[in-house]
Amino acid sequence: MFHRYLKLSITLALIVFVGFASAAETDQGILWKATKKEKTVYLLGSIHLATEDFYPMRSRIERAYANSDAIAVEADVLAVETDVITQQKIRMESVYHGERSLRDDLPPDLYKKLQAWMHKRNIPEAIFIRQRPAIAMITMSMIEMQAYGLNPELGIDRHFLSKAKKDGKPVLELEGVLQQFQLLNGLDNPALLLQQTLEQLEDISTFLPQVTNAWKAGDQDTLNRLIILDGLTENPEYKPLYDKLFFQRNEKMAERIMSKAPNYSSFFVIVGAGHLVGQGSIVERMKKEGYKLERI
Repeated sequence: MFHRYLKLSITLALIVFVGFASAAETDQGILWKATKKEKTVYLLGSIHLATEDFYPMRSRIERAYANSDAIAVEADVLAVETDVITQQKIRMESVYHGERSLRDDLPPDLYKKLQAWMHKRNIPEAIFIRQRPAIAMITMSMIEMQAYGLNPELGIDRHFLSKAKKDGKPVLELEGVLQQFQLLNGLDNPALLLQQTLEQLEDISTFLPQVTNAWKAGDQDTLNRLIILDGLTENPEYKPLYDKLFFQRNEKMAERIMSKAPNYSSFFVIVGAGHLVGQGSIVERMKKEGYKLERI
């Protein structure tokens, strides 16, 4: 089950979409058109979990996909579902080996907060004690998101991955599931991962509608504030975490997008919405390399 969820980032804004009354075809979303030397790159900000009323998507988004020669995603989660070797590697890295456990990597007060959350959700402690921090964070996020009716099977990236495989379009990975997991497991201070997740889960009932409304309205400034700026302002100690999970990844993904784009007349890229907003985003990095960017 783990491999379906490894795309989740630390910030819940990247994985949320609530099924409020919705007219999906009029939702703006975050869609950019980047052009350079007669080549076109469409950049779509993804929500990794969604609800059925999210579809059909705005016609301009679907046309951008239809007109593209290939797609790119952060990680091809569909391919992993049939890749036994990768699944085995993920399982090996998902849990502690030997006598070590999650309790050993967390301060006592933080572990008590985690225990309180487990008690609230009636989850046996044994489920978590062997999980490494990244997997524990993913498990917690998935439980909370699904409690609000969200479904990973309906995520935007998964939607277009399924279409591309059916249509026979090439699928490129900007990172990869295993690489994303190794990044999370390799963080210098894994306790921050759990600490921020617990803090965000406490505010989820108010946080979700704010992010949803901003995404529907195509309000990238508000999304940037909710996803990046508020967290950094309130908790400056999280900056190294944000650097690794957002800004350093943005740079690498932008480089890969720009290296592959010349191979296609039109290239459709789907990444978490938080990677397309604010300073240090993929959009800003492509502008610096001479791409003309416009919201569509």
